[in-house]
Amino acid sequence: MEQLFLINFIFLLAILPIFYIRRTFFRRNIFLGRFLGNYIFIAHYIFFLLVILGVVNYFYRLSKLNIVTIAFIVLPIFFIYAYYNFSMAKVIKSEIKLERYKNGKKLRIAFISDVHLSALTNKENIENSLKRMNEEEPDILLIGGDLVDFSCKDIKANFTASFREIEPKYGMYAILGNHEYHGGIEENIKYIENLGIKILRDSVLKVEGINIIGRDDITNKKRKKIAYLKKKIDTDLPTILLDHNPNSIDEAITNKIDLELCGHTHRGQFFPYNLIVKKMYKNYHGYKVFGITHTIVSAGFSSWLIPYRVNSTSEINIIDLYY
Repeated sequence: MEQLFLINFIFLLAILPIFYIRRTFFRRNIFLGRFLGNYIFIAHYIFFLLVILGVVNYFYRLSKLNIVTIAFIVLPIFFIYAYYNFSMAKVIKSEIKLERYKNGKKLRIAFISDVHLSALTNKENIENSLKRMNEEEPDILLIGGDLVDFSCKDIKANFTASFREIEPKYGMYAILGNHEYHGGIEENIKYIENLGIKILRDSVLKVEGINIIGRDDITNKKRKKIAYLKKKIDTDLPTILLDHNPNSIDEAITNKIDLELCGHTHRGQFFPYNLIVKKMYKNYHGYKVFGITHTIVSAGFSSWLIPYRVNSTSEINIIDLYY
């Protein structure tokens, strides 16, 4: 048992040099990307399983045959469950009433984030999830950054028709995330716009009597503060803020934003990172209200590199906003 634990611990530590080699020298290697995504997840959970079996073995002696048998039964079922959570985006519906406005209006918003289009993206999964989103008949689609994983040059499949077929009444808008910056911001912007999506980059628009502020990602050290962007809007109207990273929630509260939509966290993707991410943000996932400021942080429409999710699912937020 001790030998198995030591061997797997070495495999776990090997993630770091393998990740560095892939990122530095073989970024566009599809095979190595798929291998690394699976390797990271499998190495973690074999390690956790061995820890659990080690504790059990301390109280009830297990033979090597029993250990191997348990591993071969438990792990495949667990991996199927985790891949299903990743591949089938869950529709999460919310009703938000902005009590300080009495216009008697409703706007249905589809909000997604962290699509991470790349050479590794399963086009069928993305299109199935987009179809499910479209069936909810949203008035507008808002995308919270990281639509592109690194460089649009890496994306093999053609997603133009996939997005252009959605056609919500008031259009599709996206902000930028850190991943768009990593892979060449100007080319990634052109790619996103070619999908029929308008970029909000420290800019504002008004839709059906609602202000929408699209903030540039924190990667841009010169991005505008929320207070500055509020000067461009009619503050008597409800205001939605799109900001990729939810570390801006306190700033949104200070500036009396009605609804902030964020992504970035992936809800930690899987244990133990979900516990770490939970400690990092005021809201690391889901719907929370702070005074008059409503916040929704998406776990992500897809995923970066690792095609598995535990204690989270890929998700689509459908928000009925009453104002």
